Amino acid sequence: MAVNFNISAFKEAIGAGSRPNLFRVSVTPPSGYPLSNFNYLCRSASLPADTMGLIEIPMAAGRRLKLAGDRTFPDFTTTVLNDDGFKIRSNIEKWQNDMVKTNFGLSSIGKRTVSSKDANGAAIVPLTTGTLEIFQLSETGNDVTGGKVKLFNCWPSDISAIDLSYDTTDTVEEFTITWTYDYHINS
Repeated sequence: MAVNFNISAFKEAIGAGSRPNLFRVSVTPPSGYPLSNFNYLCRSASLPADTMGLIEIPMAAGRRLKLAGDRTFPDFTTTVLNDDGFKIRSNIEKWQNDMVKTNFGLSSIGKRTVSSKDANGAAIVPLTTGTLEIFQLSETGNDVTGGKVKLFNCWPSDISAIDLSYDTTDTVEEFTITWTYDYHINS
């Protein structure tokens, strides 16, 4: 059977098309870690993957019933241009260092501390996670409806090395940040 291809219908369906170079990434870290220039210096990212687990139930005659399992959210990676003051990298490293202190109740010299208590005397645990948003942009630079992904309870789990070399004279340093997060929603 021949497929009737209509170029006008195709052009109407795709519109201008989404462009992979029209995006911005915004991070809202816990307070005390200014990352205001992140959206300018984030050079590359991706729209996160969605993975649905599989539950197989054996049936009669070798057949299997396949059911949807748990949804998992793999880590997310961004590539960031290094500014001349190392502001973003330093604040991401500080965020990681403070997470270790908070998670283990340690001060910077390794002694157990309780920074503050609530009205009932229970220790207040500082917020150590943030949110990250990826915005798909139109050709005019506006946010595309339905082109936003928000990652919840994210934190920087890995900061890559920055390669240095006398041979590299015409580029800006860059590094990757791997973000671990609980879940994301698309809107």
